[in-house]
Amino acid sequence: MESRIRGGRWIVSGRVQGVSYHYFTQEIARQLELTGWVKNLPDGTVEVQVAGDSAVLDRFQQQLQEGPRFASVDGIAEEPLDPDRLVRDLGHRGFEIRR
Repeated sequence: MESRIRGGRWIVSGRVQGVSYHYFTQEIARQLELTGWVKNLPDGTVEVQVAGDSAVLDRFQQQLQEGPRFASVDGIAEEPLDPDRLVRDLGHRGFEIRR
């Protein structure tokens, strides 16, 4: 079966700040060997940009929906993202927390 690389930008809403959501996201992304970043937004949501194998991104999104213990995810809005552009913009592979 051929691997399909895709990219996505997700905005996660709910109680996702102040509950270690971005650390949780980074840990899951690293375990799944994804490339990208996560950051808290001023409106209380969390933005995630990530690239990787399509099937792995589906598992990643399921984990984002669950979140860490004290989080409560109300919704995830997704839009496609060019995975090559994300890797170019980062200048490396890996997953980071942005401030």
